[in-house]
Amino acid sequence: MTCPSIFEILTRKIIFVTGKGGVGKTVLTEAIARGLAANRDGDEKNVLWVTIEDPAYPAGEVRALGDRLSHLNCDATQAFDEYVGMKIGIPTLAKIFTQNKLMKYLSQAAPGIHELVLLGKVWFERNHFDHVVVDMPSTGYGLAMFHSAYNFRKLFSGGPLYEDAGAMIDSFSSARESGVIIAALPEEMPLREAIELDHFLLELFPENRSAFVVNRCFPEFDLTDAELKRKSPHSEAQQPVQSPVPTSLEDYAIKRTKLEKQNLKIWAEIDLLYSSIPYLLNATLSRDSLITQLTATMETLGWFTAQTARLK
Repeated sequence: MTCPSIFEILTRKIIFVTGKGGVGKTVLTEAIARGLAANRDGDEKNVLWVTIEDPAYPAGEVRALGDRLSHLNCDATQAFDEYVGMKIGIPTLAKIFTQNKLMKYLSQAAPGIHELVLLGKVWFERNHFDHVVVDMPSTGYGLAMFHSAYNFRKLFSGGPLYEDAGAMIDSFSSARESGVIIAALPEEMPLREAIELDHFLLELFPENRSAFVVNRCFPEFDLTDAELKRKSPHSEAQQPVQSPVPTSLEDYAIKRTKLEKQNLKIWAEIDLLYSSIPYLLNATLSRDSLITQLTATMETLGWFTAQTARLK
């Protein structure tokens, strides 16, 4: 199955961004959410950016980031209480139920319930927003969240949990409603882990292929002139060609360019299409400035318009 374009994924209701820890998922998701919330040709969309139990933000609080952009730091305890309240329908009885010591213990200790209520909260919020952009936990835990819906569908033969787990599976399996972006860096381990993650996700959602993004790609560097210069007698006398340690900025650029091109062959060898995001040279600026610059870069690459996202 061919990978969808980034633009195609970003037209869907629920957008998950996942991948190995440290690839920049949080910054990517916030930039995507801001880009989707921008008013283009009068097409106003309300967007929710979701983080999962991020200690940097207040737990369970929905806060406005702009006219059409909100943020939710999803918390399992609050999501569980909210879910029980919706199913019981009587606030007083729901409160007694959730405050019961046994229920508190089960809500925290039952295998998979923690992941299921987090995923369920994301799924529920799709009713209130045009797009829900989710900063998923790193690969393993993110997969556990998706597996939880299947596990609870098998565990119960009926009832609210069975029905809701089945409805979530239907939503996440639908290429019209949900989409996954697998993010990586141009480094060997993230690139290989992304391929493995794609295989696992295809087993869960065989009709809904993920899209791929390589973040922080080094700027294109012309190796031809630089390497000819390096092979001159003066250059070779000062610096062995085979030295693994860069001795100048030019030498670093040569080595970095070569290494990234070699690493990206991991995806090229299996004809994997992907979109790349260049390394932002002003990344030392404030977080807000970085998000603004990243969103503008995504706009230029055609992520939010009918122009197909550039694929290498």
